[in-house]
Amino acid sequence: MELTILKLLHIYSKQLSTKRTSSNAGFSLIELVVIVLILGILSAIVAPGWNAFITRQRIRTVNSQVLQALQKAQSQAKLKKEEGNVEFNTTVDPPTVIVNSIEQQLNANGEIKAGMVALVVKECETKDADGNCTSYKDDADDQIQFNYLGAIDDPIQELPFAVSVSTPDDGLKRCVIIQTLLGGMRTAEGADCP
Repeated sequence: MELTILKLLHIYSKQLSTKRTSSNAGFSLIELVVIVLILGILSAIVAPGWNAFITRQRIRTVNSQVLQALQKAQSQAKLKKEEGNVEFNTTVDPPTVIVNSIEQQLNANGEIKAGMVALVVKECETKDADGNCTSYKDDADDQIQFNYLGAIDDPIQELPFAVSVSTPDDGLKRCVIIQTLLGGMRTAEGADCP
């Protein structure tokens, strides 16, 4: 009896394996079209979010480079006991920063191309009764000077002032704000930036 069951299973498995190879030889055209359609829909959903993420990262990177340049000039001024100067060249694309006569592009290792970011140096124009800045104007010379103590060394510069990094349409905005005469800096984003 066991022998007949084994023979029947063997015959059935042969029939099953021949049916599988003949009926499942590949994908039908309909299956392939459905898969391509699903992939297209998913990529259309994901692509705008990915582009927004990349743009946010670029703005953050350039803002970090601006903060580092300011901190570097300030620390070098303290260390060498001489005046430190930071100059932003906003007329070139991508913008550059010159820290103590050394120029550096703000392009995140080549990832930022022309027209991707806008850089503006702004100084306080009007203040409220408490001394808080209520409106900013563009800075005329795009320069920030630190004295040998690391403090702001520009009597004309109206504090606070900011270096603002944004997309050309001001959709995303981050900034470095220099608030005190001693050169106290902070970063901000969105509506907190001028």
